[in-house]
Amino acid sequence: ESGLPGSRLLIVENESCQHHLPAAKDTTAVLGAGFDLSWTEGQWLVTKRVAYWGDIDSWGLQFLAKARTAIPHVEPLLMTEVDFDELKQSAVREPVVAGTIAPDGLTNAELKLYSRLLGEDHGRLEQEFLPLNKVHKRITDWLSSTI
Repeated sequence: ESGLPGSRLLIVENESCQHHLPAAKDTTAVLGAGFDLSWTEGQWLVTKRVAYWGDIDSWGLQFLAKARTAIPHVEPLLMTEVDFDELKQSAVREPVVAGTIAPDGLTNAELKLYSRLLGEDHGRLEQEFLPLNKVHKRITDWLSSTI
């Protein structure tokens, strides 16, 4: 079973976010993963540092939970309640929610965020509309940090 090159892997929910990604040596980004996360069950991912970046909405957290079920060490980026609060003025209505019950695989903080988003009139922050400088800083911080 072969994997992607590099020691780090960044999984991005939406393909339209490519302009948000900083240059990153030894890193592969998979854009537009969305629903298609079955490939994350590959054993080759055990040795990689993996991050997941999706929308802050019920679907993004659903996809994060699915990725974490396959890759327990996955690190979410820009998907916290703090991020939501900081950028809440850009939030929009989520037309269809992923479900009224949070999926297995989320941390307690993520479960809290999931429940909160369901109760918000504007409970969706689309990743492609996040400020470029915030995205670059968070991804760069992840790239330069050690586990």
